[in-house]
Amino acid sequence: MALLRQIASFGAVGLCATLVHVTLAWALIEQAAFNGFAANACGAAAAFSVSYLGNARITFPSARGLPGGAVRYLAVTIVSLVLSSAILAFVESNGLPTYAYALIVVLTVPPTTFLLAKFWAFQRPRREA
Repeated sequence: MALLRQIASFGAVGLCATLVHVTLAWALIEQAAFNGFAANACGAAAAFSVSYLGNARITFPSARGLPGGAVRYLAVTIVSLVLSSAILAFVESNGLPTYAYALIVVLTVPPTTFLLAKFWAFQRPRREA
């Protein structure tokens, strides 16, 4: 049952982070005349904060501590970006439709991110003997 709670929490935190990312980027572009790439970067940084804090506090409460876990979670986020980019390159190089990219990403990136977060980024530190 704890695993199902973690999966649901991970999904809810991810949805919140996505909403923060898109809303902030949109507002900066539309209301503050930011460059689209700069606005997207600001949105991504805010989303990372929401995602990290939500997962560190709710999904995978960790004894690792916020700074140590943040570095590992940033690495997980980078792996997710690289994986989704590789999928995009695969889809484009094989002439597959855009929906194939979305489907493959949805089926692979969140589960990979969940597993890396659970078993590496937020794993409790081992005690030294």
